[in-house]
Amino acid sequence: MEESLKHFNRVHLLAGITIFDKEKNKSKTWLLFQYFNVLIGLLTFVCTTIFVLSNLSDVLISIQGASVWTTGVVMFISLVICLLYRKEFRAFLEEMVLADLLLEMPLIQHVLQNQVKRGRSLQLKELVIGSQDKLFKLITVVLKAYVFFVSLSAILYLCGPIYLMSVRKDESLRLLAFDMWFPWGLENFTVYVASFLFHAYAGYLCCIAYSGIQSTIILLVGQIIRQLRILTFVLLNLDELVEELLQAKPELWQPGCTSVFSQCVEHYIKIKRFANRLNGIARTFYLALILAATILVCVCSVKIAISDKLSPDVIKYYVHEFCYTLVVLMFCYLGQAIDNECEKFEEAISEKWYIFDIKHRIHVRIFMMAARERMPIYIFGSVALSLPTFTWFIKTGMSFFTLIMSVIKE
Repeated sequence: MEESLKHFNRVHLLAGITIFDKEKNKSKTWLLFQYFNVLIGLLTFVCTTIFVLSNLSDVLISIQGASVWTTGVVMFISLVICLLYRKEFRAFLEEMVLADLLLEMPLIQHVLQNQVKRGRSLQLKELVIGSQDKLFKLITVVLKAYVFFVSLSAILYLCGPIYLMSVRKDESLRLLAFDMWFPWGLENFTVYVASFLFHAYAGYLCCIAYSGIQSTIILLVGQIIRQLRILTFVLLNLDELVEELLQAKPELWQPGCTSVFSQCVEHYIKIKRFANRLNGIARTFYLALILAATILVCVCSVKIAISDKLSPDVIKYYVHEFCYTLVVLMFCYLGQAIDNECEKFEEAISEKWYIFDIKHRIHVRIFMMAARERMPIYIFGSVALSLPTFTWFIKTGMSFFTLIMSVIKE
């Protein structure tokens, strides 16, 4: 866990984001650095927008610019969200990552503090500890994969112009990494170098915004899924767990079951509140990601279709489209996973309801009504992140691709 948090902290600090470092989180110097990066993100968004709008008459150039514009939009929104909600994200980490919210449950505290050697109690202890370790190992792999693929895409964009200039051997040739508008010419070599360095820094910020910020959201959502699974296990084995805890006190079994059930209800409410707060902040990001990815998949597919499939300049579009598709798939899968866990949790609530007393059955009926609402990750309105949403994303991107290809042919 500590090693994973160090990886996250290193990546975030590269963009001045200090949510994983308590001391630097109060530093005004790091806050100014974060403001500077948001300003760079804003300039990238403005310059790419002007480039696309000024080249609408040329479909091919506009398509190339749109692939950069969509990336700049998501980068800028990600950096702004991290700046505006830096205190909230720090609170999220302290609540769900740095300190495990699940450990507040008396049942979990008892199981972890005592030497349980068999039965459901031992399985619960192993599930709590093992699932935490697996989550951090998985999220570290996700973070490293993000860094690799996004960096590869940025490097291909940056190295492409350098390669073309070296091949053509034209000293007056001035190619830039990204299709971006600037209010100055590139005849002066010093101005060109400064413009290229701006492109390089913007690409660098994209790597951080995608790798760090998105992985953090995935980590928080992963904790929600993990804790729902543990609560489901407790409810499915409620009677056996209480028997093992009480041992030779059968007269306390019914009150014990009701007490543990109440603990599950209280913790579920905490998880749901956390999920609602996180979704309220990240909803703008989800919406921007889906819309931008839809456009990017379309324009990258068009660029690949009308170009030499294996040319060096086209390879970056393969990687770019692949990265965005995987990102959308990841978030849609997480949304679907939460919905699936909520469904299993809802079924576990009424498991063996008939063996409990009237008081417990009343609690079950009341809680069932609340659990039916679940905790979907809404993008906007009633549209939630799920695998059907990913299918819609692919179909819409391909529909736009067919439309643009028909326009180009005409």
